[in-house]
Amino acid sequence: MPVARLRRERVAPGLRAAGLGGMKREGPLVREARGLYRLVRLARMTSGLYRTGRILGRFDVVHANDLDTLPAAWLLARASHARLVYDAHELYTEQEPDPPRLHRAVARRLEGALARRADAVVTVSEPIADELQHRFRLPLPPFVVLNAPERDETELPTRMDGPLRAIYQGAMGPGRPLEDLLVAAEHAPEVRFTLRVAGADREALRGAAAHLPNVEVVAPVPPTELVAALRGFDVGLIINRPVTRNDELVFPNKLFEYLMAGLAVAVPRLPGMTPLVEGEGVGFTYEPGVPERLGAVLTRLAEDRDSLGRAQARARTLALERLNWEQSATALAAAWDVEREPV
Repeated sequence: MPVARLRRERVAPGLRAAGLGGMKREGPLVREARGLYRLVRLARMTSGLYRTGRILGRFDVVHANDLDTLPAAWLLARASHARLVYDAHELYTEQEPDPPRLHRAVARRLEGALARRADAVVTVSEPIADELQHRFRLPLPPFVVLNAPERDETELPTRMDGPLRAIYQGAMGPGRPLEDLLVAAEHAPEVRFTLRVAGADREALRGAAAHLPNVEVVAPVPPTELVAALRGFDVGLIINRPVTRNDELVFPNKLFEYLMAGLAVAVPRLPGMTPLVEGEGVGFTYEPGVPERLGAVLTRLAEDRDSLGRAQARARTLALERLNWEQSATALAAAWDVEREPV
């Protein structure tokens, strides 16, 4: 058995015991019961939001965030003769590998029917926009509004000589096993890893990483400080595995935060991120779900500071010029344009 396999088995139990290592499986009855609960919750939320909206009065634009609010938004838009904007942050029914089947079928039909009735659909990337238009037979392409931070022109600190500093700043989830970060760290002992994970049990994560002297687990920072907290690092890490269609097309907030902070990025070779990362030269890709390859990429970067510097410079320039909220806001303003005739 390869050494990497032995090491991964040593790391995994501590992470799984703390709920940090991977996906939990459930029986079909539990899964479908969970789906029925979601449908009941959606009905109750629709009723509550609609009643509240009618109390508040009439509107020019009703903006629905994901399917959870779309039925109520559609009803309110009809009552106010308002413009309906559907903001699909992701593929709603593709959030988990094995979703409740009845819920998925009902939610997908409902989402498609109401999305076609919306005056505008907004989403977070071109690949997801293409998927939504094809999946729901939308009459017009969705507007793309990137989840990018505001332009931050603060002068970046000059990096002193020393080990390559890589950071994972983000949340945990079914397609983002934190174990992959520890395996990558095992295969890149000369690289310093900082893990700043929202929603994780930090003590459990520290325990799982105790045998790795090059790993530091730190507390999350407030949303307003995400970009500032990245300054001084070299590479931003993304670890999504393609366990769902959402993970394949993912365009996470952290990607744009890394770029704004002037970090090169190391991302899995997935169809959502690869065209940007490789096409724009802002980072490097590795085989999804093989964290040993991530470790190898970082090891090469530690030895090739010229390539790293070029990627960092391109990342910062691209973020300031194009991949920022100020640029994305124009697309959202167009989606809200009340001068356009409602459908």
